[in-house]
Amino acid sequence: MYRKIEGFAVVTGGARGLGAAMAEQLAREGYDVVINYVSDRSTPVAQQLADRLKQEYGVGVLPFQGDVSSYDTCRAMFDAGIAAFGDKVAVLINNAGIQSNKPFQEIEPAAYQRLIGIELLGAMHCTHIALPYMQKAHNGCIINISSVCALYGQALQSDYDAAKAALIGFSRGIANENAQYGIRANCIAPGLILTPMVWALPEERREAYRNSVPLG
Repeated sequence: MYRKIEGFAVVTGGARGLGAAMAEQLAREGYDVVINYVSDRSTPVAQQLADRLKQEYGVGVLPFQGDVSSYDTCRAMFDAGIAAFGDKVAVLINNAGIQSNKPFQEIEPAAYQRLIGIELLGAMHCTHIALPYMQKAHNGCIINISSVCALYGQALQSDYDAAKAALIGFSRGIANENAQYGIRANCIAPGLILTPMVWALPEERREAYRNSVPLG
């Protein structure tokens, strides 16, 4: 029998890969979960995940389709979560992300602005909306998913590197501002994980990444 935790969690980019794994762990721990995703093709995947988590862990799971680069969409997502689960926002995981995978000079400005909008502004939008609820409760956890690319810089990922590095600074600032409210803000910088986004890379790119790891 799984214990039920008061409050709900929001996972952006939660239908696949790392996001889906984190949504499942939160459900396993007893949180109701809002699973955010953006593309129509992810709708059945998100719904299947939601149905399975509800059945296996006895929690509420709400799939929500929306682009986190829009503040109004983020607001609508939190409003939907509050309507479903109450106004205690316990956990926010800012995980939504995309990649360009091109030399910077070949990336159109609209494309790198799009990436920054999702990777960085999406996290800022969701945090801006979640904080008042967490401050009121004097509790909450914000986790921003950065990348090792932010620490050493990855070729063909300069816009991604920039956004992920900015998330580290943003996390530190939010943590220092909100410690007085008992709110924790942390950043995770994963290495390469074989998620669908990574499988979409050309094999030679995946092999180059693999060769950069001492254990292969």
